[in-house]
Amino acid sequence: MSCQEQDVKIPVNDNPGIHEVWDNSRIYVLFNSKNGDTVANLKLGQTITTTHWLTAVDKRLKLKHLTGALNKILKKRHKKSIHSKEGTHAYFTYLDSTSKQVSFIDFDSLQFMPDYYTSTGYLKKYPQADKEYSRLHLKIFRDKISLNDSTDFSGLTKIQINDSIRQLTKNTPDKTKNILYLNFDKEIYFDRFLDYYTFFKNNPVHNGKLSSKIFIFTP
Repeated sequence: MSCQEQDVKIPVNDNPGIHEVWDNSRIYVLFNSKNGDTVANLKLGQTITTTHWLTAVDKRLKLKHLTGALNKILKKRHKKSIHSKEGTHAYFTYLDSTSKQVSFIDFDSLQFMPDYYTSTGYLKKYPQADKEYSRLHLKIFRDKISLNDSTDFSGLTKIQINDSIRQLTKNTPDKTKNILYLNFDKEIYFDRFLDYYTFFKNNPVHNGKLSSKIFIFTP
């Protein structure tokens, strides 16, 4: 992707998204190297509050490089002014490998949590949070995936993981609502994060939803 002399290697995945977003402003999070270290270079540009924000994040950046930049975007997005417009969103930009089109997924409702929490640790400290839900914790490490710190999903595809979660929840009473928390090793690259986030946003757990809290932890 190259626009206004900004070069970003955008993520590629097979999850459907929105293909057209009119009336938008562009944001770039570039991959830079400084003194041998990787740096996320945020280019907010002319982010007009009455427009949608299309955010192109370089897939070579790890999550540990990105939390500051993403929180800065969200803070500015949520800052209300007389020019703010209801119904506008911040979107991540990626290439849908199935449709072969540039696509967008909204992320303005997300909260990127401090890296000293996983979702299980957070709920131990705040046990009343989401207490009306049956809570599921998916942890994505560099080399393994687990559910609720017990079930090993390593080697499974996203669809197989989702099917397994549905099998675990389908026999719960109809009145039981489920919530899925996503936890990511901070050493994971942005493209892998976006793949899982987009998939589970498109495919919520049985009788439930995806939590807006995203946990990026230090393993």
